[in-house]
Amino acid sequence: MVNIIFCGFGEDMDKLVVAKEGDLLLRVAESNGVKIPTECKDGMCGSCAVNITELHEEPNPAQYESKVDPDGWDEQKYTTYMEDKELDTLVEMGAISKKEAESAQQYAQQTPVRLACQCIIKGPMLIKPFE
Repeated sequence: MVNIIFCGFGEDMDKLVVAKEGDLLLRVAESNGVKIPTECKDGMCGSCAVNITELHEEPNPAQYESKVDPDGWDEQKYTTYMEDKELDTLVEMGAISKKEAESAQQYAQQTPVRLACQCIIKGPMLIKPFE
């Protein structure tokens, strides 16, 4: 079991919840009353894009800013396979660069923006709306 923090989704939706590793982020959000916009639920439309920060310790607000090196593997990040369709959708909508997508594929690490309908929970995370 891991802690998932939802922040910035609105009144009564900012909360800390406990989830199972391997569960789908969108399912965890919905079952805990957090509304993430969705249209296709298949990784093609990009409506459920969220910002993700992996948490390795107790939450510290100074760590909430994403620090991504698109040119390298980060030993602090969870190994996470991202489907090509999710990466293509994120690049298409301008949420990540093509270089970040290639790095995510090469190093099997997630980007700071994910589609909630495609994101499998690997560990504690802070989830914020994508803007």
